[in-house]
Amino acid sequence: MCSLMPIQAFYTSNFILPDTNGLYNESSQIPDDEVTLPTVDDLRGAARGLSRLQQLYKLDITNITKGYIIDQKYSSEMSAYNCYIMGKSLYESEEYLAASEWLMEALNKSEEMEKSLAKQENIINWCNDNVSNHSEDKDFNCGIGSAECGIFPYVSITEILELLGSALYYADRPELALLVNSRLLSIEPGNEIGLSNKKMFQPQANIVRRMRFITPGNEQNKKSEMQNLYEQVCNGEVEQNMEMKRNLNCHLTNKNLPYYILGPLKMEELNKDPPVAVYYDVIYNEEIKEIIETSKSGIERSEIGDIDEGTPDEVRISKNSWLGYDSPIMSRISQRLADITGLSMDMSEEMQVANYGIGGYYGTHYDFSENPDEENPKDGNRILTAMFYLNNVDLGGATAFPHLRLAVPPIKHSLVVWYNLHKSLEPDYRTAHAGCPVLKGSKWIGNVWFHTVGQELNRPCDLKPDGDISKPHKAMGLD
Repeated sequence: MCSLMPIQAFYTSNFILPDTNGLYNESSQIPDDEVTLPTVDDLRGAARGLSRLQQLYKLDITNITKGYIIDQKYSSEMSAYNCYIMGKSLYESEEYLAASEWLMEALNKSEEMEKSLAKQENIINWCNDNVSNHSEDKDFNCGIGSAECGIFPYVSITEILELLGSALYYADRPELALLVNSRLLSIEPGNEIGLSNKKMFQPQANIVRRMRFITPGNEQNKKSEMQNLYEQVCNGEVEQNMEMKRNLNCHLTNKNLPYYILGPLKMEELNKDPPVAVYYDVIYNEEIKEIIETSKSGIERSEIGDIDEGTPDEVRISKNSWLGYDSPIMSRISQRLADITGLSMDMSEEMQVANYGIGGYYGTHYDFSENPDEENPKDGNRILTAMFYLNNVDLGGATAFPHLRLAVPPIKHSLVVWYNLHKSLEPDYRTAHAGCPVLKGSKWIGNVWFHTVGQELNRPCDLKPDGDISKPHKAMGLD
């Protein structure tokens, strides 16, 4: 006789990993005091990171939930519950429009699942009929199998609609919120959340309808010019034109140093004014390994500001550590930096080693201080930035210079160098830059900042002010 299983069990059995018990047994041996579980803040941060990637790289949310990124399959499909948790986390982070998208996807998946289960129920009913007709046939099998479990984790359509209505309302979409709420009440007329929300949504929806005749068009959620430019440079929509690239060149250089005569440096100009260049193959695998391994012991959430008074901020999602130049390897790197830049390392900062995971980024910022006399009178302003790429990144993670229409991809062993100040030591606002979000993989970089004090003979300053050329770019701001 056929042994039947519940509908939910059939749906779930296709998604259970075969080695779940082994993984559980292995993890259960870890002492409780050595286990650090993700917090609610971790979950919300991960949700914001994924949403940020989706928006900046213009990724289709349905493709993401199916495990596809830019037409390549990278992971398994997300369930309705996964999408619901994404939407809920974004809602709790007050990112209501993004939350609405994920909750809509959760709703679509939940509806698809209900249809699948309804179809499966018809099969089971048919099977039940045939079981009764073949009760004497021991070899008859309905072909479904047996199990005791149901769908887990599970979210109902009602739960999704309750949260989706609120998300749309707080995203200034009251008419859609009212529509969603109406569907909720059609499914469950006595739903307390739905009844309460109806009283709140209806007046605002009426106001929006009236305002549409007074102020046509929608200026909500308008991004700043700088934010748009940053996103376009990161996703490749905006790049340098041929006029900007015409006078750029690649060449070998020995920097007039005997050490590099037989093994010259490979240098590529990326921008003339302000000067931005990349040097290839200037840091080696054993050096990279020591830098990363040494920094891991002291790595912590990145902060905005100087070493002593920095604070965590959403503009930068990464972890970092600081390394001095006292080890043999770091001493060699220090000398190499002095050779390449022509500047003294005496007033440079320690190397900041930063790690960006998936969704990790650094918003548009300047490396210089706009008030150096107050913030760092002893060392002066940051005149030059030297940034090592310590690994290759599968997708994303470029360094973007929005004003220059330039995105520098992370290529392992390379060093990106640019001046932050004009020759007069005035801030060059054209050097505003950002770390584009990491879409796949992880990014490791090593930053070294050189200060103006002690560089008087290495890069003599110009007594004539020359900062006017970049001041118009300041007006665009950073946000």
